[in-house]
Amino acid sequence: MIELRKIDHDNFEGVLALKLPKEQQKFVAPNIYSLAEAYKDLTNNEKPPMPFAIYHGEELIGFTMMEFCELEEGDHFFDDFGDKNIYNFFRFMIDESHQGKGYGRQAMVKIMEFLKTQPQGKADSISVCYEPTNEVSRKLYTSLGFVETGHIDDGEVIARFVL
Repeated sequence: MIELRKIDHDNFEGVLALKLPKEQQKFVAPNIYSLAEAYKDLTNNEKPPMPFAIYHGEELIGFTMMEFCELEEGDHFFDDFGDKNIYNFFRFMIDESHQGKGYGRQAMVKIMEFLKTQPQGKADSISVCYEPTNEVSRKLYTSLGFVETGHIDDGEVIARFVL
């Protein structure tokens, strides 16, 4: 069973030790960078990102991070879809030793269930972005109902799931 757990004293080092295969490292920022990014936002009075360790039973298998975004005119989600707020799902990785077991899909379902509870406020959709060459991510996200918006941000394809 997949579970999202807060990052704490017991799993912090384990989250930092999670690894991707060499060919996937270009697709996801290192976990230490993501946690530093969360700290930066938290200490600058921004709504904090939500980082989580991903577990299968009692085994740490991955990492994810998402954020709540209040939109304004000029943002393509606001202009194109009328979204006022979104959850941006922007980090996701399953350790190389646990890939190919179906955990990525199970974890994504768990993440989407969590975001549907709207933990930091009401939102209209969930957004995700990925490298255009990352076919594994594209297939996973589209199979879960994400639809590409036609926009590219910083070289990444943007997809949207309506809440």
